[in-house]
Amino acid sequence: MSTFPPILRRRAFNAGLMGSAAVLAGAGVARAAPTRGGAIRLGMASQSTNDTFDSARYLYGNDYVRGTSTYSYLTRLDEKGEVQPEVAESFEPNKDATSWTFKLRRGITFHDGATLSTDDVIFSILRHQDPKTASSAKQLVANIKGVKADGPDRITVELNAPDVDFAVLIGIFQFALVKNGTTDFSKPIGTGAFTVKEFTPGVRTMGVRNPNFWKEGRPYIDSYEMFTILDASARANALLSGDADLITELRGASIEEVAKSATAQPFVTPAARYTAMQAAVDRAPSDNKEIMYGLSYLIDRKRLLDTVYRGYGAIANDFPIKSDSPYFDGALPQPSLDHDKAKYHIGKSGLGNSRLELTVSDAAIFSVEMGQLMQREASRIGLNIDLKREPNDAYWNVVAGKRPFFATNFHPRPTYNMLLNLAFKSNAVWNFSHYNNSDLDGLIDKARATLDVGQRKEIYGQIEKTIAGAGMIVLPCFMSYVDGVSNKVKGLTPVPVGNLGGFNFTDRIWLES
Repeated sequence: MSTFPPILRRRAFNAGLMGSAAVLAGAGVARAAPTRGGAIRLGMASQSTNDTFDSARYLYGNDYVRGTSTYSYLTRLDEKGEVQPEVAESFEPNKDATSWTFKLRRGITFHDGATLSTDDVIFSILRHQDPKTASSAKQLVANIKGVKADGPDRITVELNAPDVDFAVLIGIFQFALVKNGTTDFSKPIGTGAFTVKEFTPGVRTMGVRNPNFWKEGRPYIDSYEMFTILDASARANALLSGDADLITELRGASIEEVAKSATAQPFVTPAARYTAMQAAVDRAPSDNKEIMYGLSYLIDRKRLLDTVYRGYGAIANDFPIKSDSPYFDGALPQPSLDHDKAKYHIGKSGLGNSRLELTVSDAAIFSVEMGQLMQREASRIGLNIDLKREPNDAYWNVVAGKRPFFATNFHPRPTYNMLLNLAFKSNAVWNFSHYNNSDLDGLIDKARATLDVGQRKEIYGQIEKTIAGAGMIVLPCFMSYVDGVSNKVKGLTPVPVGNLGGFNFTDRIWLES
């Protein structure tokens, strides 16, 4: 671990992202000595024919799991919200965080026997700047001025502007370490814990232990198999029957069923994950702010949290920062169910008797239920909302951002600034609302470059006010991850950026003998 000042080593920002402590059940709390052997079966809640091993094109949690199993990363986030070294044995910024030096572990080899070099690491970072890569992380590498090798085991990243969170950023899923010059990911070669035995996009992934993995003694399991079970009840039944050892997204009554069982337990991770309704503000009628203002008062947020999310989450205020973050502005007005205010804004929009279509999908978890709640309240003020339900497959490529009003779902990022860069900055790859605001862009950049916590809080307050007032998003609640884990599975710890240990767990879990 590096020895830079505490504000950089464990920032209040990341502490805020963590939220409250995770609720661990069954497998999650075990600390017995690991045992070797066995195969893990993982049932996922989503699927796509766009599944990939190209980290620049990751879209789904499935991609993240197969990525962390196959590739290695310079750093990682631990369960305390602190950045930890991985392939980078240590990391250190200069005094103003405009330059970061990473010392690499020696002797790490790819699955084909080649030794990981500084050239491989540099390529893995800079390929996201290449327009031909079309990387979802292009916004995150825009601040990188250059990367150079300082000897055989050290690289230095020069930035255009300070970034106090860069050591966190460089460890996210997109920055998988690949061989220099790689463009074909159909037969992936990484330095991770597992080699790929089978990969059928949208169907199945199988990995087997890498005998030369650089973490001594790991992985503990011999292999993993990942497949999709779209139906929530069927997923829970697969866990309870032993057909799956871990599943993502326990829902509804299945949470209680698993909690009462003798063979498995829920695994709950509070996080800043959210599903929202968004408007494409570059076209009519969704360029009309008053419509979204009205919709923000047509959702009973507490009812959504209590009935749909089963209490696993927190009420939100139409921007993606949780109230337990030190950068949350509690002075901003909190919308709640209010038919009079909703009717006022819808009337002011001039929508009249026109029907309003909201596009929803199981690809955006719970968006169907959210849409139904909004539809019910809208009928009480004379607004007719039509829900258009789209299938999971290709939703993010052909639906989100292509319709006037639509559902989105975002996993949290290790820092809020990363999420803002990816989803709210002008022309960002996941800016589904097509909201372009140079002032907001400047605030996001300024927050990343500001070391003083008090000043950052003021900047984030301006960001929150801008997003909440833009008329582009109704974000009613944050939702925890509620997964299911067999009691046989040990070593799993929560990380608040995704399901089952932040999608990064296959090299550290084991099966009880």
